[in-house]
Amino acid sequence: MTTILEGRTLANKIKEPLKQRAYEIYKKIGRRASLIGFGWKGDAAGFYYLNKEVEAARKTGIDADIVLLEESTQPKQLFTLLDAVFSKNTIDAILIAKPLPPQLNGLDIAANINPAQDIDGAGLISMGRLFMCKTWAEIENLKTFIPCCPKAVIRLLEFHKINLEGTKVAVIGRSNTVGSPLAKMLTAKNATVTLCHSKTKNLKEITLNNDIVISAVGKINLIKKDFVKKGTILIDVATVVNEEGKCVGDMDFENLKDFCPISPVPGGVGPVTLACLLENIIISAERKIK
Repeated sequence: MTTILEGRTLANKIKEPLKQRAYEIYKKIGRRASLIGFGWKGDAAGFYYLNKEVEAARKTGIDADIVLLEESTQPKQLFTLLDAVFSKNTIDAILIAKPLPPQLNGLDIAANINPAQDIDGAGLISMGRLFMCKTWAEIENLKTFIPCCPKAVIRLLEFHKINLEGTKVAVIGRSNTVGSPLAKMLTAKNATVTLCHSKTKNLKEITLNNDIVISAVGKINLIKKDFVKKGTILIDVATVVNEEGKCVGDMDFENLKDFCPISPVPGGVGPVTLACLLENIIISAERKIK
C-alpha cells in the first residue's frame, strides 16, 4: 500500500493564521512585518527559491525585498550591507540564500548575522545555541531561530504521527543548512542518528540498518530500493532537475513508493520549509512588539 508523506496539508495549516497575524502586526506598529533577502544570481537555483520566498512573503502581507550580491562582492562590502540592515528597527528578518560567491562563504559572514533577524538560524549565535541544547524542550525555548528545512523535516514526521524516540535514523548529507542541524534536532528528539556524507563507507549497509532514512545530497536516485528494508520511512530533502526538466530528489521515488512510506519531491519537505520561514518572519516581528 502506498503511503505518501506529503507536506502541502501541513504547510497550509502553518500558513493559515499568518495573514491575520501579519495584519495584527500592522495595526499595532503601523507598518508591515519585513524581510530582506540577500541573493546571488550566479546560483540559479538558490536565487530562484529566494524569489519564491519573497513572493510568498508578500502574499502573506509581509514587505519583502532582495539585495543583489555580485560575483565580485567582497566580505567587507557584505558586512556593510548587513550592518545597514541590522541598524534598521523596521527590518524584522533577513535571509541569505546559499550558496554565495566563494569569498562570501566563510565563518566571518555567519558571525555577522544578527540573531534577532536570523530567521533561518544560519548565524553563529543561532547555530551555536542550537548545538548547546540537549533536549527538544530546550530547543523550543530558544529565543533564537533554528534552520527552517531541518525544522520542517521534524514537523513533517510529527504531522504524519511518526514517533522518533528510540528510532535509528540515517541522515545523508552534512551541510550546515540541513544535515548537521537536523542530526542535532533528531538527537534532541531521542533518536539515535548516523550522519553520513561523501566519505562514508558502506552507505548501503547503514541505510539497511535504520528505521528512517533522510537524504539531503542532491544526487538523483542515490537511494534505490535495494538500499532500504521494506517499511523504512524515507524523507527526501533534495531538489534536483533531471534530464527531462522535472524536479526530483535523491530517492528513486517511483520504485520506492509502494515499498516504503516516502515524502515526494516536490510536495514534501519543501512546502513545509517555506511555511516555517514565513512563520518565523511573523514571530520575529511579534517579538519586537513584546
